[in-house]
Amino acid sequence: MIDIKKDINFRYIFGKDSEPNKIALKGLIEAFVDVKVTNLEILTSELSRNIEEAKKSSLDIQARFGTGEKIDVEMQMCNNRHELAQRMAYYGGQLVSSQIKKGEPYTKIKRSYVLFILDFKWIEDEKLVHTYIKKEKEDYTDIPQGDWNPFVVVELPKAKYKEEMNISEEYAFVLKYNQDERYRDIIEAIKKKDKGIWNMLECADQIRQDEKEWLKKIEEERNELDRNQKITNARLEGYEKGISDGEARGKAIG
Repeated sequence: MIDIKKDINFRYIFGKDSEPNKIALKGLIEAFVDVKVTNLEILTSELSRNIEEAKKSSLDIQARFGTGEKIDVEMQMCNNRHELAQRMAYYGGQLVSSQIKKGEPYTKIKRSYVLFILDFKWIEDEKLVHTYIKKEKEDYTDIPQGDWNPFVVVELPKAKYKEEMNISEEYAFVLKYNQDERYRDIIEAIKKKDKGIWNMLECADQIRQDEKEWLKKIEEERNELDRNQKITNARLEGYEKGISDGEARGKAIG
């Protein structure tokens, strides 16, 4: 079994415009986002067979529902917590701005969702799924007519095995541990219960050997980008620690 979490594999499994892959994506979205998906349409193209082009492509998955609402799904394995909030805002803005052309009324804009699935902890609690919406600053009331850009964050390290798991816990558990031999029987049992998880794992199993080699080559290129990101993260963490230590030293001297 390939690692579904790796961004190349994730895009290949959930981004193909075929019925089994769309069933897998529909199940994933409904498990983590409070929305009923009908007539799912994949908007992002499949990964290019040209490695240079594939390197350039952003690895998000964009889709549209029958209601006209759109979603951006992101799988993040590299701990880039220093820029996550900005990236979520940027992707959300893209989903909204792409819906209308100059001169068209704003009433044509439909709700957009941004779903980030993280293979690291970002929020300091044990809650698996967080959904953020815009509210008034002082009394926390909703924007009139509802929120138009919900941001959903799923942290896979918070997925724990329990005898009774809800659907979001099951999807997170399978994504996190699909390669772990200790949980093979558990994942097989979960697979039989949900059509989306069944199709997700079947699509992963059906990746042919030549496609695995192709994905591996692209992954090597992506790993270099991840290494650069980790260097940047370490630099930012050192900068933050330096400021914190300096402030503490200054207060002590004062």
